[in-house]
Amino acid sequence: MLRNYDSLTGQTSFNCGDVAGHLFSVVIRVWSEGMVQKLKEFVRKHPLLLAVATVLYRPFSAWTNARKWRNLQRSEHIKLELGSGPKNGVDGWTTIDLREADINFDLRWPVPLPDASVEMIYSSHMLEHIPYADLVPFIGECKRLLKPGGVLSICVPNAGFYIRAYAEGRHFSEHDAQHGPAIVDTGSYLDQVNYIAYMAGQHTYMFDEENLINTLKQGGFDGAELRAFDATIDMQSRDFESIYAIATK
Repeated sequence: MLRNYDSLTGQTSFNCGDVAGHLFSVVIRVWSEGMVQKLKEFVRKHPLLLAVATVLYRPFSAWTNARKWRNLQRSEHIKLELGSGPKNGVDGWTTIDLREADINFDLRWPVPLPDASVEMIYSSHMLEHIPYADLVPFIGECKRLLKPGGVLSICVPNAGFYIRAYAEGRHFSEHDAQHGPAIVDTGSYLDQVNYIAYMAGQHTYMFDEENLINTLKQGGFDGAELRAFDATIDMQSRDFESIYAIATK
């Protein structure tokens, strides 16, 4: 407690010892977080240290994640954000990604949760990173996880925007709205198609409104349909180039 209430005088006073202790704990936490970040940056700059750290981290991470999956299975309401990037879930969501998520996990493997155990799955700008041969089975895996009536909600970049702009001899977006490392700049309208198609080697599949729905159907969701932007889950900064779909099991 930082403050004490005197029942006789009706006055509230500060406990200096508690205040000092609280400030000390804050300073230690901030210092620790800063040192951890500096240590990560140092290790990443030294390949040998990075290799050793990776070998040591994997078994620890696997043990930690196994415990997290077991705890998640006990939840009555499970909502997963797959391919979330480095962030923690809020409002009941559990984020899943290779690193710095609630659960660090390689989604190329089956998700270690029982059939029909998840209420909702959300994924934003991830499916375009999965080759078609793996994408359809991945969507099938999402269906396996969902409860009857469960929802798969998807957001992906609309390559059709860029391709139509190329066909019409115009630019869909300016460079300052694009991902810097992936920008292609030869002075051709085709640059924007190369940008969205390959994204510096990160993209393996392109979407438009039609094939997004058809791909979801191939994964087993017969009732897939386009949806509107949802401010509660979708990123406003990516809305200009995105399409959205929803599929119910």
